[in-house]
Amino acid sequence: VPAERPHQRLSREQLLELYYWMRLTRTLEERLVALYRQTKVVGGLFRSLGQEADAVGSCFALERRDVMSPLIRNLGAMLVKGATPVEVLKQYMAKGDSPTRGRELNIHFGDAGDPETTRGFLGQISPLGDMVPVMAGVTLSFKMRGEDRVGLV
Repeated sequence: VPAERPHQRLSREQLLELYYWMRLTRTLEERLVALYRQTKVVGGLFRSLGQEADAVGSCFALERRDVMSPLIRNLGAMLVKGATPVEVLKQYMAKGDSPTRGRELNIHFGDAGDPETTRGFLGQISPLGDMVPVMAGVTLSFKMRGEDRVGLV
């Protein structure tokens, strides 16, 4: 008898929700490409084309209290954790009412702190491995406080 596959453990509603997040990620990135071609995006545009499931699926497994730090191609993860398309668009266009008030670009913004009131994502320092030691420190603080939380980077 073949072993149960991971997707068989998810309900139909969960599978549809995963599809929703992947579709939202793709659609938002397509809109960003159009804005980029119109020179309305400040800086670079780093798509996750074909990689949406990695970011979406990883964060879908997290709980609200958990924390994650995305890289430049993890827009889907931020959407799952609560970033809104409007925030993302304003951020890419460096608007004054964007999450970083136009001071940072693309998805370099965060919302972390109290697990009851924030969305649990940290703004990236670098698209390289620099967030690994940062997240190690964050998760060590969870352990030291006896909190049942995880971090993903």
